[in-house]
Amino acid sequence: MIIGELTITPLGEGTSVSKYVKAAVEAIKSLGLKMELTPMSTVIEAENLKQIFRAAELGEEAMIKLGAKRVIIDIKIDHRLDKNATMESKRRAILKE
Repeated sequence: MIIGELTITPLGEGTSVSKYVKAAVEAIKSLGLKMELTPMSTVIEAENLKQIFRAAELGEEAMIKLGAKRVIIDIKIDHRLDKNATMESKRRAILKE
């Protein structure tokens, strides 16, 4: 399992960008991946990198469709190969200590 954290931000669209973020989240949901919306980013579990990059692409396209002229995308990827790590298993490991 790969865990990806996406932050997709339209620039120059004013102080509140919630309508852009909402559109991006709805587009990403169409992939059917497990995801968690946080106040600063969206975390996604995927089987492969293509799914993470596709999520970023869909989010960007949704913002552009709303009129964004510039979009910044930050992606952080945790691809652990020695065991199957999920968002939940990572939380449990921290809370267990």
